[in-house]
Amino acid sequence: MKNIYFLILLCLLAACQNDDLSSDNIGYLRLQMGVNESTNTKAGEVYNPEQMAVQIIRTDGTVVEETSNFAAEWQGKQIALPVGTYTLQASSAGFDGQSSGFNKPYYAGQTEFVIEKGKEINATVTCTLANVKVTVNFDKSFQKYFKAATVTVGENETEEESAATDPSITPLVFEMGKEQGSGYFPAIDLQAKLELTNLQDETFSQTDAIRNVKPRDHYILNYSVGIGEGSINIDVDETRHTYTFNINISTTPKTSLAAPTVNAWGKLAYLEGSVISAVETLDTSLMKFQYRKKGDTEWADASTTTYDETPAQGTTPTTDEGDKTPKGTFKATLTGLTPETEYECRMVYADEEYSSETTSFTTESTTALYNGSFDDWHQYDGIWYAINANDATSNDGKFLNSYWDSGNPGAAMMSKNPTVSTQDTPTGQGQAAMLSSQFVGIFGVGKFAAGNIYTGHYCETIMNPMGARIRFGQEFTSRPTQLKGWYKYTRGTSIDQSQNDACKAELEQSGGDKCAIYIALADNVGFTDNNMRPAAFEINNSLSADDPANFKYKYTIDFSENNPNIVAYGTITDEEAKGTNGEWKEFTINLEYRDLTRKPKYIIVVASASKYGDYFTGSTGSVMYIDDFELVYDGQPVVKGQQ
Repeated sequence: MKNIYFLILLCLLAACQNDDLSSDNIGYLRLQMGVNESTNTKAGEVYNPEQMAVQIIRTDGTVVEETSNFAAEWQGKQIALPVGTYTLQASSAGFDGQSSGFNKPYYAGQTEFVIEKGKEINATVTCTLANVKVTVNFDKSFQKYFKAATVTVGENETEEESAATDPSITPLVFEMGKEQGSGYFPAIDLQAKLELTNLQDETFSQTDAIRNVKPRDHYILNYSVGIGEGSINIDVDETRHTYTFNINISTTPKTSLAAPTVNAWGKLAYLEGSVISAVETLDTSLMKFQYRKKGDTEWADASTTTYDETPAQGTTPTTDEGDKTPKGTFKATLTGLTPETEYECRMVYADEEYSSETTSFTTESTTALYNGSFDDWHQYDGIWYAINANDATSNDGKFLNSYWDSGNPGAAMMSKNPTVSTQDTPTGQGQAAMLSSQFVGIFGVGKFAAGNIYTGHYCETIMNPMGARIRFGQEFTSRPTQLKGWYKYTRGTSIDQSQNDACKAELEQSGGDKCAIYIALADNVGFTDNNMRPAAFEINNSLSADDPANFKYKYTIDFSENNPNIVAYGTITDEEAKGTNGEWKEFTINLEYRDLTRKPKYIIVVASASKYGDYFTGSTGSVMYIDDFELVYDGQPVVKGQQ
């Protein structure tokens, strides 16, 4: 291990100075640097770890003097300092040691000294390695058995952590046959993933953890080939902070199962696994997955395990008749799981004759829909909002942060609220929302306003041409399977308001107006203005045309498969949209997922008494009641095209 010693000669030159300076309690600090290298470490061309930055700091934390290049600027220089206590901090300049890199050591150290009037003092600061060194060695036998070998060293984290966040450090890849030197990392737990390709183009991987990492540690990973079972021996030299991992990779054929990959939802999880190698013919019907809560001792079997003969991702089909390894993918779905709970799973063969390593995963939260009961309402400046009064008060008073919004802000200029609360509910308790489509204007000048409610925000009323700018969506990361609720709808049979001939013709052919209830999950970036909550999409009636690349639409959002930002979508049926004969009726909307691996960022829920109200088309006789909207997380999700 390399230590850099700075011999700091603190020379109080009061005797050499005039009496005026002495009376002011001013001394002079002269710094000299000596370097003692116990090892030779090759420095990068740009970053020089031996270029030291030095600071002189008072006891109150004030930096009184500093340099980014001690040797060039302070070597032999006199520095005037008042009498007092100081801390001298030294570290490699231009790098803080918090990232990774090849041949990038980081040295740091500090010491305290006291300037006393009329005295000369000496102080020494020792700068030692402050990050962690990793060296990877491949035994020559590797080149005989493997055509390619790499070791990726990076932060040790769970699969869920890795998928959810970017790594805090950049992993370093050590390649067999390539001179790269040692890697340096901040003092965090690490992992080393070995990936091999043998002479038959078969791949193998193994991950080893490096835990309890401390500054100045040097980890030496020696990879070699042996017979029998693979093994890891660790030699520790505490005095030199050196830990040598002798990792033996077996070339003896054996049956090996890959640890499962997991796609965890709130109450279910999709598992996939494969066979790495097999020395015998395996009965695929005897393969199964097991799971348990973290900390439990007993394993439970997945109810059903299926086998897909399609080659597993990352495998290469072989024509070797002697190869007994199944190339397909084993799959299982776990249901009835507890949300926000850590589990572990594994794949086993027969009566645990073979088993994989375990995979840990955590189920998602099952977030409820805010005020889905529609019991909470609050009025501000004559406008009704479906929001709890306390929540409204805690926001900015302008409801820029309200969860549910409607067309009420636009109709308020005529003292109208198309969407209000009502005590007409399916249970006779609490409140519901009543949405009434109506013309908002005077003397025939105005616009048709569909009674509606949606998760989002009414931004502004546009006067020319008359319309609105509305944002849809609220932040949301859970994955429900259904939206359930109650509605009562009486439609107007006369389409007395229309600005779209095609929409009017469809409604008249169906016998009258139609209502709409739908839900969508989106994963686009959307809008993140500081003065309101983030939103997924915007409708702006003043646009000349749709602008889907920027998530903006003139009249209506495209929820079809042409929109790549939609994760899932569902709506009531066309028959349900025609009415309920004046009675409360329960509805269930299945969310049709377009990809079971994507996670949403926003949720959009919309209800409207006039389906084509966004085109200002419908009937002023349409009235809709809605209540008890609930997100359901039970059961398996519907996949679009696989109903």
